[in-house]
Amino acid sequence: MIGEITVVPQVEGPARELVARAVREIEAQGLRYQVGPTATAVEGELTDILDAVRAIDSRLRADGVHRGLIELKLQLEPHPETLEHQLEGFTAGVGG
Repeated sequence: MIGEITVVPQVEGPARELVARAVREIEAQGLRYQVGPTATAVEGELTDILDAVRAIDSRLRADGVHRGLIELKLQLEPHPETLEHQLEGFTAGVGG
């Protein structure tokens, strides 16, 4: 399954390190991932993706974040998808 996770901690000052810690939680779940400018694409089983979201929630709370947004988008397909397949044909025409 392909998903996309966006983490927006509502804190004063930069949140970059908090978001980096969230990405480390995705990695700790063993998911394949690609960090983008506004979200992180993930590839894995649904249960693993949901476990990553739970881990991100726990990490944010442990870091003292009391308000924020964790957005999850899932692409449901009748066959297995990969991150690379999602970009096939798109990147060939970009930038040239």
